Amino acid sequence: MFYDSDFMPFTPNERPSLRSMQRNFLETWPPAAYREGFWSLRGLWPIMPKTIFLTDPALIEEMLLTRAEFFQRDIMTVQALAGAINKGSLFFAEGADWKWQRRALAPAFRHENLLALTPIFTRCTGELCQAWRRERPTRPIDAMSAMSEVTFSIIESAILGAQGTFDRERFLAAFTRALSGVSWQRILALLSLPNWLPFPGSSQINRDMRYLYDETARIVAARRATRAHTLAIVDLMLNASDPESGRAMTDSELIGNLYGLMVAGHETSAVALGWSLWLLAKDQASQERLRAEVQEIAGADDIGPETVERLQFTKQVVQEAMRLFPPAAAIGRQPREDTTLGPHKVLEKEPIFVAIWALHRHEKLWDQPSAFDPDRFTPEKAKARHRCAYLPFGAGPRICIGMSFAMLEMTAILATLVSDFRFTTVDGHRLELAPDFTTRPRGGLPLWVTPV
Repeated sequence: MFYDSDFMPFTPNERPSLRSMQRNFLETWPPAAYREGFWSLRGLWPIMPKTIFLTDPALIEEMLLTRAEFFQRDIMTVQALAGAINKGSLFFAEGADWKWQRRALAPAFRHENLLALTPIFTRCTGELCQAWRRERPTRPIDAMSAMSEVTFSIIESAILGAQGTFDRERFLAAFTRALSGVSWQRILALLSLPNWLPFPGSSQINRDMRYLYDETARIVAARRATRAHTLAIVDLMLNASDPESGRAMTDSELIGNLYGLMVAGHETSAVALGWSLWLLAKDQASQERLRAEVQEIAGADDIGPETVERLQFTKQVVQEAMRLFPPAAAIGRQPREDTTLGPHKVLEKEPIFVAIWALHRHEKLWDQPSAFDPDRFTPEKAKARHRCAYLPFGAGPRICIGMSFAMLEMTAILATLVSDFRFTTVDGHRLELAPDFTTRPRGGLPLWVTPV
């Protein structure tokens, strides 16, 4: 178990404000969030509804699993993310529309299909390693930026099947800017204002979204025209249909769902990997232990389908990184009508959030919750824990469909990088969180990188 004061990089506020909401909305969650299981925030503005937060695994289980169909996506999340993720996608779909899309997409994420993508994960990471060896960085690298590059390279090959067919740098820059508007959209939603109101940078973001849509539409059209049968997720989606109704996805539905997969396979994975490298740079003993595991299991060979699942400690590092710094800090729902949740009365108009950041650091659920300890996730300890105490991918029927893809991808990437390079922190760097769509740090995560 390793502790550093940076592992809790802010002090929770007893009295939230719009200023703290814009700077770092996690600061608005009071100290009680880390001790209690049900709490609420009154509106920061007179027209804002009361917002309920959950950190009690039993209540979370009731909402996300036992009564999942009674609790739909909350209006704040829908408004905040509608600009970044297509409203017709699986992410936002409800009821029968969600069920048929989930059934149609599920075969593309069969475990054997995902395992077969491991060489792509390793190859894309190897290209980054080659660049670092060639360039021999004389300045710290930004771990977040580097992980965005490698995970987007994987998106290009493993999901879009479009390597070399579009402008990667322009696409990635537009995608990054498009996600940057989420914090402003969240504030508009909190104030019950329409999401078409302009905010700083909104004109550029609108242009970026149009470009991203057009480029994705072009890729879908090209793949449909070639009738390819590859392991790329887009091709599996093009050939997929609902086993019950036989319904296949339209191009519009495919494009919307590809956006969702790009977010899951790129942004969230990149953030989790950036934090993983930074935590290992802090805890050199765990870094050496991970490196030794890769050497023992894979030796000098690339990580492949036959070795990636044997890297248990590497996987535990990723899991612990997602506990301390979950890419998604909260999951929102809203009851379809006034009801109760456990002993608590909740109203139809009141959004309810699973406060994942606080849940993962809850004093009653975790021993020394602000310490880094990958051994929390040994199979025995994980099995003994309540299934709703740890939710980096959500839970219940709406659990992230890309979870297995992300875990295999992140394990292969982290193992490849740490087996070739040593990561150390930069003296004097002060960590500051700036959560937006995901839990990112302001100014990136600078690390020194040296060959092993």
